[in-house]
Amino acid sequence: MSWPIIVVTGANGGVGFGICQRLLCQLSEKTPSDTLLRPKQLPENRQNDSQTRDADQFVLPCEGITLIMACRSVQRAKDAREKLLKILDEHIEKLRERPQYDGHADSFRRNVKIEIHQVDLAALASIPKFVKEVQNKYPYVSHLICNAGIAPFAAIDWPKCFHQLFTAPLSALTTPRYYKQIWGEVSQDGYGFVWQCNMFGHYILYRDLYPLLSSPKYPHDSRVVWTSSLEAQKKYEAGDWQLVKTRDVYGSSKYQTELVSLELDRRALDDPDAPEENKRVRHFTAHPGVTHTNIAQNLISPLMQPLKVVLFYVARWLGSPDHPIAVEKGAISVVWVSIISLSVLSIFSSSSKSPQNANGTSKDGSKTHPTVRRPAVKFSAQTDWWGNSRVGMAEIESGEEHSAEAKELVDYCEDLYQEIKAARI
Repeated sequence: MSWPIIVVTGANGGVGFGICQRLLCQLSEKTPSDTLLRPKQLPENRQNDSQTRDADQFVLPCEGITLIMACRSVQRAKDAREKLLKILDEHIEKLRERPQYDGHADSFRRNVKIEIHQVDLAALASIPKFVKEVQNKYPYVSHLICNAGIAPFAAIDWPKCFHQLFTAPLSALTTPRYYKQIWGEVSQDGYGFVWQCNMFGHYILYRDLYPLLSSPKYPHDSRVVWTSSLEAQKKYEAGDWQLVKTRDVYGSSKYQTELVSLELDRRALDDPDAPEENKRVRHFTAHPGVTHTNIAQNLISPLMQPLKVVLFYVARWLGSPDHPIAVEKGAISVVWVSIISLSVLSIFSSSSKSPQNANGTSKDGSKTHPTVRRPAVKFSAQTDWWGNSRVGMAEIESGEEHSAEAKELVDYCEDLYQEIKAARI
């Protein structure tokens, strides 16, 4: 049995911890409740059984899991692992009390392995070391969840804050435009610091892990989930790929994350050398909505933190679907796209080899995007007024319009990756 082996970066806190928590609790159930959800914007699946690929499936019930916490601090990861196991055990205790409990959770618990490996995306030399450890210990990787990152918020621009609060209060509590950011920083590796930590470091990690992600030892499509943000927006000039000139480096890095994910998935679907029935490495984008984490804890005093949480609840009660608040609720979008059968997402599987579009290459033989294109969307964590979790779906801003830019960005990252890889030898 090929159980999932899932790598989560930044897993020891915040949304990363919530992702690990939700994965474990969901998979301890024979039929995870998250798999019963559908974004209301998702068209009805019209595929019949004969069109469903075996590789599309995530095998349920899940009999076991290896969860790899990829973190900078080993000690914090160890503390988080203990907390995760305690939460899982408490969840299983509640499952045992159900009248129709069949013992699946206890069987699953015996096969849960939570491993810790150190990696720091701010120091690229740590990535090949991490990958070598993973290669030596595990036969494959089924999922890579690119969650780690930094928010270079320096201060609040209070005049802008009050203006947005009075003119667009829900927007001020959902997509604030009043954070002053530290910009122009360069990493010890010589790249844009935030760009490296939030996007490019994950690109290198994905490329180094590709042999394990594409391994036939895991017969189903592997999945790379790139975490974005409600604040993702293009605020950089043409050619400023490393985002050293923009003052909104955080939102721009998240926007680039969306473009890279979209382009890599289109290339996976449009690979002329891959038989349609073979496994693929798929890419999806998801974001946690507004959650209460320490990502911007330096902006307000500890005494103000409870007020911030209260305001988040007020936003939810005023009708915002984008305030899950709790990290395990914010994790639903990532977990959902990690464990749902990909046959549900048939609209994301159009390739140039499909009957709708037989022309996947240009006259010179170079790859082109399919005419029937994978929609430029991301999945979002949402809740209703009462806090019940659901999955939303939204368009990536100008995703179709910027498809050429996405291709150019991935080509740029790949060229840098090949330079870095050659320098290791």
